[in-house]
Amino acid sequence: MSDIETVDISGIKFTSTVFPTPEDMKLWESLTYEQRKAVEIRDVKEGQFSGLAEPCTMADIITEAKAEMKNE
Repeated sequence: MSDIETVDISGIKFTSTVFPTPEDMKLWESLTYEQRKAVEIRDVKEGQFSGLAEPCTMADIITEAKAEMKNE
């Protein structure tokens, strides 16, 4: 097993933010274990260091998710 921190995932980009699209699922399933772990670490770090989120209600989150689903 290679070191997760050295895995090149610079070309791996997902289009969905709430529910994965069929294309995103296909991409995810094509990744190796190391690539999946590296993507998870990258995404967690981006979330941790992106700053404070704007306050919102659960209704706001649901509305945003439904709107995104309509666009897919």
